[in-house]
Amino acid sequence: MSSPTTPLATYQPAPFSHAWRPWSQPINDALVLRTVCGLLNKVSSRTVDHIARTFADLVVRTERGGDPVVIEACAGMVVQRCVADTARLDLVAKMVQRAVDEAEGEDLRWRSVDPYHLGNPATSFQSALKTSALNEARSAISSARSEEALPLCTFLGELLVLGVLGCDDMQDLVNALFTDTTRGSELSSLALCRMLRRIVTSTEASHIIDGLLLVDAVEGVLEEDTITLRTRFMMMDIHDQCLYPRPRDAFSSDLHRREVYGLGEVLDAGTDMVESPPLPSEVRVTLSDRCVKEAKTFVESRDLAKAETFCKSLRTGERHSFLQAVIHETLVNGAEADASMVAAFLTEPSSRFLFGSEPNLAKAFEPDIALLEDTVLDVPSAYRLMAIMLSAAGFTQCQLEDLASRIIIRENVARDRLLDEVAAFSIAGLDETLRLNTIIEETSEDETPSSDYAYAY
Repeated sequence: MSSPTTPLATYQPAPFSHAWRPWSQPINDALVLRTVCGLLNKVSSRTVDHIARTFADLVVRTERGGDPVVIEACAGMVVQRCVADTARLDLVAKMVQRAVDEAEGEDLRWRSVDPYHLGNPATSFQSALKTSALNEARSAISSARSEEALPLCTFLGELLVLGVLGCDDMQDLVNALFTDTTRGSELSSLALCRMLRRIVTSTEASHIIDGLLLVDAVEGVLEEDTITLRTRFMMMDIHDQCLYPRPRDAFSSDLHRREVYGLGEVLDAGTDMVESPPLPSEVRVTLSDRCVKEAKTFVESRDLAKAETFCKSLRTGERHSFLQAVIHETLVNGAEADASMVAAFLTEPSSRFLFGSEPNLAKAFEPDIALLEDTVLDVPSAYRLMAIMLSAAGFTQCQLEDLASRIIIRENVARDRLLDEVAAFSIAGLDETLRLNTIIEETSEDETPSSDYAYAY
């Protein structure tokens, strides 16, 4: 037998030009974009977990496809949805967080198989989303498009808190906003407030505040003499919140906390006790939680029709609880636009009819009016915000004076301050007799009046 001309030991098969790789699976671009749009349309507080899981799987498969165009289109679709649907902005942020975490976990799993496996930044959903969101925010701020700039800054704050973005990613934008604020841009100051509102209430507030050098930046703005009074008040509020962050409670209510920790349940299994029916206080807590949740949704979405629908679902004697929650949320936010929105809600005849007579309407204002002197320490414009809402309530002068007298303070200066703010909106003027008596009492309590008549409140 003759030996072959080519030895078998030296034979090597030609490598395949299209070897299979786990991160290069082909996908249908149109189907991916259509699926992302459908998930964004369906997301809600009840379905967010399921939709976030489906969205994360889709992002992982898209990153495996290796097409940067599809990744950028998905990221741009998410950013545009945040602008168009601000009420579900936090839900979209949770979807993004779940997708980014799953994508990072996928890279780590393949790295355990191939130590030299490195993900391509060009096909990373996180990088594409960061670039798209930051560019859109800068464009909206430079063009003074507040309807786009404010939701985008809120979305960026959510991503920063959830760990999708880092302090280094946001530093340039934050510095640019502070620079524009020193030049008198109220849009930049509002954008900062929207962005930092979520940061200062998170558990990572101290770390983010130090990473962005927020305290020094705010103090630099307050040293400027060219900023408006409104901007100064907002920067003072931000400065206070940065120095003393107030993280959100992990529990939505006291009832939720009791359920998680088992408070109020029988710890001794040997004792036989019959479960008592819920106390009236627990029922009130449940109603309060519903009103607080709907109030926050109303302030964020500004949907008057939805607020009226919720009021109609309550009993007549319970509707003032919803209005009280709306008033409190407006004062906490400290935005004059929110107060004007509440005033518009009260001036609507259909909304006003739901609350019945003025005494029922006054119940909604009493708790926050009583604490105005404490609220103004955190929100300097609290008196003006309350005056805007009171001006639309249609109270008489006597009713306004009765509400103002409920402010918890020894002197009458706080009461007169609130009445002066209400009078500025041409709803009711102050009685000159009350003004004169207040001046006399502040000057000297021992001085006797010049006339034979004495004035009393």
